[in-house]
Amino acid sequence: MRAIAVLMVLAVHASPSALPNGFVGVDVFFVISGYLITSILCQELAQDRFSVRDFYVRRINRIFPALLLVLGTCLAIAPWLLYPSERGMLSKSAFFSTVFAANVHFYLESGYWDVASKLKPLLHLWSLGVEEQFYLVWPLLLWGACRARKPLWTVCAGVLVLSFITNLELTASNQPAGFYLPFGRFWELAAGGLLACIAHDRHGPPPALQQRLGGALAWLGIGLLVASQCLPLPPDRFPGWWVLPVVLGTTLLIMAGPQAWLNRVVLAHPVMVYVGKLSYPLYLWHWPLLVAARLLGDGYWSSSHRNLMVVLALVLAALTHHGVERPLARRVAQRGRLALVLAALMAGLCLAAWWMPGSAEDRSLPSAGGPLHEYSKPQITSTGGVHLLGDSNAGHFFHGLSLLYGDRLVLTAAPGWPYLDGVQHSPTYVPLRNHQGSPQLTQEALQRIEAEPQLRAVILSTAYRMYLPLDNLRSIGGPVGETTAQAYENGLRRTAQRLVAQGKKVVIVKSVPIYPTLATVIACSDTFRPAWRRAPDDCTRPRHLVDAERQEYDALVQRAVQGLPGVLVHDTLADLCDERLCYVHRNGIQMYVDSGHFTTAGSQIMGASLARTVEQVLRD
Repeated sequence: MRAIAVLMVLAVHASPSALPNGFVGVDVFFVISGYLITSILCQELAQDRFSVRDFYVRRINRIFPALLLVLGTCLAIAPWLLYPSERGMLSKSAFFSTVFAANVHFYLESGYWDVASKLKPLLHLWSLGVEEQFYLVWPLLLWGACRARKPLWTVCAGVLVLSFITNLELTASNQPAGFYLPFGRFWELAAGGLLACIAHDRHGPPPALQQRLGGALAWLGIGLLVASQCLPLPPDRFPGWWVLPVVLGTTLLIMAGPQAWLNRVVLAHPVMVYVGKLSYPLYLWHWPLLVAARLLGDGYWSSSHRNLMVVLALVLAALTHHGVERPLARRVAQRGRLALVLAALMAGLCLAAWWMPGSAEDRSLPSAGGPLHEYSKPQITSTGGVHLLGDSNAGHFFHGLSLLYGDRLVLTAAPGWPYLDGVQHSPTYVPLRNHQGSPQLTQEALQRIEAEPQLRAVILSTAYRMYLPLDNLRSIGGPVGETTAQAYENGLRRTAQRLVAQGKKVVIVKSVPIYPTLATVIACSDTFRPAWRRAPDDCTRPRHLVDAERQEYDALVQRAVQGLPGVLVHDTLADLCDERLCYVHRNGIQMYVDSGHFTTAGSQIMGASLARTVEQVLRD
């Protein structure tokens, strides 16, 4: 069964379109793990042989060797493959993986600033975090129940029910928490544990009955697993109820017993047994290799590169199993000393990951858009305050403008919130965890601006693609059937009118072009590319395509400001594009730090251009 699980995961990661739901192989792993480990615990508790020390020594000797090899290899080759920002993220995820908290790390990392999951080399270790967190408490729970003379199956059932309810609640309210955090995942391991306890206490069907039912149970179990691959699983509602058939199907396959035809002939076939033995190292190796193939192709891969990495994963898994795992497993007499050595090595790797060179961002690198000492700046002759208001597309102008306006400049910005008067999120939209904007936040900001008599100009800057394509805004008290584009336009006009009525000048900044297909925009700078990486194909975008995709937005802005005195529109395309192309790296300067935000140098150049418009509106 471990072969089925790992092959499902390998298939979905290597060819997502071929088996899009193969990720449920991880859930199959959870059930199998819970059954196997709990079976051992039940035997030891029944024979009064259980030892907390021995349990964790076995876990260390089983889990650490292959994990150390894979993590060490990833960190060692990082300088040749990864940019500094990517190395920073790798080292952070490696650090959390060494303390078996990768799932918590990736949960906290999910959201607005998240990197595409297909480019995170250690993302797959979230499941190992869940598993080891489970085994921190599971043997102690069973040991406590045994000491209290409570049936072990009642503990399993209790954990299963409580965790399953938590899974439903978390998935409904915060899907990433339901997916990554252990509280809603423990029930899957507890399901295997419950089956192990029942089998140990002989509460299951008699052997003769099980033999007659085994075939039906096995086919029903495999049928549920096949069904899970045929039905669409909504990613925003998984795990929730959708994982239940997978857990039930795996449980039925185990219940069927080794004498069921499917288990005896198919799952016990020597090839399947051998793949099962390789399952753990294969799971560890396959994802970093597939990510490496994508990184070498700047986010894309050819089928030949993908197939090569799959073969390499199988080869490395076999070498790890025969060259590392099996030789160490034979050192039974030295397992305590071996565990100490492995734990020390893991601690060393943990420290190495913590101190690994590489920054979380590439903003400060001179070759990647660091500060400019010489660039064209306007002459600032105006007086009074300037307020920069909007989402993160307001924030990335702040550095450049602050160099020109100093403490006259005030910033109010929040990720994913446009600060438009009378606008709220649509009722069906669930904002990302770090998107905390609200109409109250807008009113507080506008009231502060209105109450400041020395403040003369307000700059409104938002990323329109955060709103129009997502259909996530509505006017407060707006008409039925209103679209996000209409709410955005009406809110933009109301905001400008309100500010003009208070004697403020207004500059509306049109959104910058974005580059969502780039794996990392820093790759567009020739001077800081790792040895194994190539220049991406998408460092420029045809101007006519950019203009075409912005047609609705451009018309919307034009209508919103029509007839309003004291309002100017600043078009960012004039500085980021020419007649043919729009650029990430222009005139030897890295303008973007990610797909839609400026580097330090980009902020200086674009801030200077924006300041010219501000000075113009203040003169008019």
